[in-house]
Amino acid sequence: MAQQTIMVIDDDQEILTLINLILRDAGYLVKIGKDVTDLFEVEKNPPDLLLIDNWLDGKMGRDICYQLKTSPKTQHLKVLLISATHNLPQTAEAAKADGYVAKPFDVDVLLNAVKNALSAA
Repeated sequence: MAQQTIMVIDDDQEILTLINLILRDAGYLVKIGKDVTDLFEVEKNPPDLLLIDNWLDGKMGRDICYQLKTSPKTQHLKVLLISATHNLPQTAEAAKADGYVAKPFDVDVLLNAVKNALSAA
């Protein structure tokens, strides 16, 4: 089975480093990005899963997620929102995300959310 690819977009370098280590240790191929410009690659080379921080350089990750999930070209992408927002379940649902991970996160919670998103039909 081919290694699954996960793209993580977060403007916090420490979070990127941590998630990168966790996912690589779990056997995933990880691509990381610090801002929305890194999403331009998604259409050309879609990952199996996209993790997007809800706050990116003053832009809303939920808005980006919504745009991806409502575009015919990218609606098939699996997307998880990552955030410390207190109403994250409602935010993720409104954005049409496939799930969410609340910050601060437990390693097992992150890995379970990733596994569930990747295994969803």
